[in-house]
Amino acid sequence: MHTLSNYTTRLISWGWICLLLFSCAEGLEPAPSRQGETPNPITTYEAESIAGGAIISYELPASSDLRYIKAVYTMADGRVRESKSSIYKNSITVDGFAAAGDYQVDLIAVGVGEVESAAKSITITALTPPYLQTLETLAGEGNLNATFGGIQVRFENMAEAPLVIHVLAKNDLGEWETARDFYTKLSSGGFSIRGFPAVEREFGIFVTDRWNNRSDTLIRPFVPVFEIMMDKSLFRQYNLPTDTHVKHSNFYSTQVLWDGADWVSSTIFHTAPGTGIPQHFTFDMGVAANLSRFLMYSRLNHEYQFNHPKVFELWGSNAPNPDGSWESWTQVGTYTSIKPSGLPLGEQTTDDFNYARAGEEFEVEYQEEAYRYWRWKTTDTWGGNSDVSMGELTFFGRAE
Repeated sequence: MHTLSNYTTRLISWGWICLLLFSCAEGLEPAPSRQGETPNPITTYEAESIAGGAIISYELPASSDLRYIKAVYTMADGRVRESKSSIYKNSITVDGFAAAGDYQVDLIAVGVGEVESAAKSITITALTPPYLQTLETLAGEGNLNATFGGIQVRFENMAEAPLVIHVLAKNDLGEWETARDFYTKLSSGGFSIRGFPAVEREFGIFVTDRWNNRSDTLIRPFVPVFEIMMDKSLFRQYNLPTDTHVKHSNFYSTQVLWDGADWVSSTIFHTAPGTGIPQHFTFDMGVAANLSRFLMYSRLNHEYQFNHPKVFELWGSNAPNPDGSWESWTQVGTYTSIKPSGLPLGEQTTDDFNYARAGEEFEVEYQEEAYRYWRWKTTDTWGGNSDVSMGELTFFGRAE
């Protein structure tokens, strides 16, 4: 009897403890300090159509307890989405609709304690969303082209929306595989997909947005272009009045950059210390060429430090102005030297040295036309030096 009484007592005690814990757990969710009055509903509004949605302007309802306005609407996949706007604004944006058309949106005024007004159901008209606009530009003439080892893609994204352009390629078994996922918020741009032999292959392209809306897939056959190394025996210095490089003491000028000696210390391009960054030089390739990629060899034992170029630009022209001005030049790309290890300045691994000494490779993503004359402009060096040194430059592509 005594044992049963103790057992019963323990059960009752544990029951009270569990009840208290449960009550405390419920209390972890903060309750509103007070419930305000129900706000008046929105009655006056205007909707401006935008790509994939609308901007709704309205008159704030009179209510001392009003805290914010929310819009509730349903996405293409059935998910219900809410957008909110504070009382310091009189507009709200609804977006993410998968296609152009009319959609129902409920406008709700929310007061203190999350008390909601009656919903004002309105109809907005969404214009073609950005991901479909971008797909339309991809399908336009000249925006998908065969290039060296693959295809070249040009796009427009007028809304500057965050998008992903997905490129697929069929493998040798006829199966689709991901070739590249290109993330962008740029209003326009281009990129290339490489690594394929010069035989016909089907490529597919589709676009997605941050709401997981997905476009149809464009499918096109392309024959990737075979590339060659540009003939360095045709390269020449082409000095212009505004070129800013000054040769350092007994080192060589630009002609050693195509002498085939790569990063041999005794034959390097080296500008005078203190001459300042940015600095640029000009050269003649001998023929007009569409470039696919290039290799930059740094000065031996200067890899990723001192005057090793870190950020630089490549410009092309077919009719340089003799006065050296930039108006006759087209920027082909901006490039950044990457240290594989990611270690701080002054620290390098064997892999870093091996990568640099094999020639750092940079892809030329897009070139409007073939150019004969080129400008190299260094805008930053790894060590922050005001001079530049390099061992060799090697270019690949197709001569016209």
